[in-house]
Amino acid sequence: MSNLNEEDIAEYMEGDKMTQITCSGILIETWDIEDMLIEWETLVDELSEKEIALYQWKTVYQIKADEIIGNTDFKSLYGANNQKVRDNHVKTELSDWHDTIKELEFSIDWIARRISFLRELVRTKRVLMEVKQ
Repeated sequence: MSNLNEEDIAEYMEGDKMTQITCSGILIETWDIEDMLIEWETLVDELSEKEIALYQWKTVYQIKADEIIGNTDFKSLYGANNQKVRDNHVKTELSDWHDTIKELEFSIDWIARRISFLRELVRTKRVLMEVKQ
C-alpha cells in the first residue's frame, strides 16, 4: 500500500507536486525506477555478503576470546576475575577485530535502512506514475 492519500494525489494532479519531492538534492522524478531497482538488488547482495562476513568474524572473535580468557591470569593482572574484567581485557587484546565487527554491524544497519528507503521510493514513484497516466 502507498503512503499517499487522496489529498496528496489531488494536490499532485492540480499542480506539479513532483518537483517538490527531492532526495539528496535530486528530484525523484529524474530517478529512473530501473536504476533504483538495480541499486536495491546490489544492496541486497552486499547485505548478504556482509551478514555472512559478520557471522564469520564473530565466530572467530569468540574462539580467540575464549583462548585469551583460558590463558590469562586475571587475578594477578587486575586483582579481579569477573566477567567485566574479562570482557574489557578481550576487547583490549582484540580491539582491531572488535572494530571490524562494529564497522560491519553499522554497515549492515545502513544498508537495511537504504533498502527500506528504496522500497518506499519505488512504491511512491510507481503510484505517482500511475496517477500521471
